[in-house]
Parts: sequence; C-alpha cells; structure tokens
Amino acid sequence: MMSGAVGRVALRAQMVSLSARGFSAPEIAQIHDCAEATVYKWIDRFDKEGPSGLYDREREGRSPKIDEEAEEELKRLLETTPPEEGENASRWTAPRLARHLEETLGIEVHPETVRRALRRLGFSWTRPRRQLPPTDGEEYQRRMAKVVEAIAEVGTETTVLFEDETEIKRFPPLRRMWQPICQQRAVYVPSKNEDFAFYGVVDVLEGGAFVERYPKEISEHTIAFLKSVLGRTTGRVLLIWDQARWHTSGKVSDWIDQHDRLEVLLLPPRSPETNPIEDLWREMKRAVAACLERSLDRLEEACLQFLDRQTSDDILRIMGLSAV
Repeated sequence: MMSGAVGRVALRAQMVSLSARGFSAPEIAQIHDCAEATVYKWIDRFDKEGPSGLYDREREGRSPKIDEEAEEELKRLLETTPPEEGENASRWTAPRLARHLEETLGIEVHPETVRRALRRLGFSWTRPRRQLPPTDGEEYQRRMAKVVEAIAEVGTETTVLFEDETEIKRFPPLRRMWQPICQQRAVYVPSKNEDFAFYGVVDVLEGGAFVERYPKEISEHTIAFLKSVLGRTTGRVLLIWDQARWHTSGKVSDWIDQHDRLEVLLLPPRSPETNPIEDLWREMKRAVAACLERSLDRLEEACLQFLDRQTSDDILRIMGLSAV
C-alpha cells in the first residue's frame, strides 16, 4: 500500500475511533476539516464491512471533474464579487461556486470537491481585512514631513507627545486561545455592551504614558484631558494627534490658542499607522480585554495595571521606537 493510501486509511480509522468515543459527526468533521457526509460515509462503511471497508477501492480511470478550465474559472470568480456575476450574495461559498460551475460549464461537482480544488490552487477560507480609503499622497507627505521636522528641532525643554483615544467595551473581542478539542469555551456576553473611552498620550522621546477615563470622545472631554496633560508637564509641549472631530472642533481650537505652552500638529487623515500609541492600545487590549467579560471598572483597573507594569523602555519597544 502506498504511503498516501496508508494515511487515508489511518484518517478514516480515526474518524471511526472518535465516533466510538462519543464524538458526533459534525464534531469529527470539524476536527478533520471535511464534510459531514464524508464522516458518515466511512462510519457506515466500517459498520457494514469492518476494517477492510476503510481501504481505497479500485477506481476506473476518468478525468477529474475540476479540470484546467474549471480551475481557471474558479480563479477568475474569486477575483470578482458575486453581484458582478449576477448573484444576490456577498461571498463566494463552495456551494455557490459548485452551482456556478454546473450552470456555466456543465460540470456537476460536490462543494467539498470545490473546497479541495481551492486549497490546491492556494486559496483558504479566511477573513478579509479592512482597508481605509486611500489618502492624498501629497498631503500625507507634507504633514509627515512637518511632524518629523518639528520633532527634530525640539529642545530639551520640550515634551513630545502623541495623543489618541480608544474605546474599551464590555463585549470582549474574541481571539484564538488553547481549548480542549470539541469543547469550545463559552465567553459570556453582557446584556448591555457598555463602554468608555481612554484618552492617552505617550512621550515618544522618554517613553512615558498617561491615560484618563472619560465616558466618550467629545470636545469637552478633550479639553479636560489637555488640562491634565499640561498639569503633568513643564515647559513647551508638542502634541501630535489625528484629525478626529473632537480634536479639530472650534471649541478645542479656541482653547489651544489660549495656551502658548501647547503646540499641536495634525497627522494625515485616515492614517492610524502614523500614530505609535495605536500599537500600545492594541497590545493592552490583547493582554487584558480579549476573551473575558468584565465590568467597566474592572476593565479600567486591568488596563491601568497593564500600563503601570510597562517601563519606559517597554513602551518604546511596543511602539517600535526602541533602539534595542
């Protein structure tokens, strides 16, 4: 028996073994990433024929149903969206692709056959990523050049701060974690998805961080936070932030104009990657907010504990600004 055939028989035997141990067909299909029909097929054959039923049977040679023409059509379709092909759907699923092949090429295939073909062609069933609208290249370069120039020219009496806000929600983001097979852990969902906002600044030269909790991001809270920042610093402050409406409102701009110690620069629009504090927020949420439902006060406490544990060097490293 060839090694590939041995592997297939071993896989089928494991399906039978899992079934005997009480696993359901859907659970076994999830473990082996196959169709439920495949699990039922091998369990039924084992019940009827015993171990010999798990071996490959002789097959008549025939052309594969997913031939080169069908593969090219699959690749073409996955470069489009279903509406572009007249389908009232948002995604190309295996059953939808199988139906399309039957309607357009006259090829009748099972969705599982389509899945195997897609894997063979280098595709996987994964989530897409979000992408912000493109920014104005010239404005992006102009604003970033101004930020870099301003930081390069500051003296020792100036504190350089990047500012941003992040929302902390009771509804926990789900991330991958170790769990027993087929015993997916339940993460309880609160009856109301309450939240609050952290206003924060990081010192990109020294590595310090300072945050305060507010109910939400509005101009009044922005001004209150800026008052706290000026109260914790001496000398000039160069503050760099994005173009959120609670940063650029007339009320905030008027307040800034009344405080000579504070100079504010705006980052390019729709460019979160230019603000290093985003990396600190991301690391904080990954560490204390994922996969665990807690009260808002407990979440605030956990976030503050996380930040308190970080040294100045840790903060610079998290933001990718460490020399080490």
